[in-house]
Amino acid sequence: MILIEQDKGEELLFNVSIESSIGTPTVVTTQNRGMNAEEWAELAVNRIVAVSANAPPQVREQAFAYKTMIKALLIDYFDKVAKSERSTAKTIWDQEGLEGLMNYFEDI
Repeated sequence: MILIEQDKGEELLFNVSIESSIGTPTVVTTQNRGMNAEEWAELAVNRIVAVSANAPPQVREQAFAYKTMIKALLIDYFDKVAKSERSTAKTIWDQEGLEGLMNYFEDI
């Protein structure tokens, strides 16, 4: 909350009250690995697209179709990000004389 003070003799110009909420936190765990693109996309799409239980059936159907499309798009881009990061790491390691280091990483 933000409180703006003024002198006692001054006329009140405005009153500001701001509240914020981060929403419901989501906790996801994996065992012996990081999260993959599909898992990140599922988390992201659930934050991006919300479908009301009270929405008319046609609207809900469209919203779920849109959600599926956005998730597929996110998976594609997350996969591209991972490949790009591996490519950048390989280039840097090659420049530093560590040419064989990428052989230890899977899915290159």
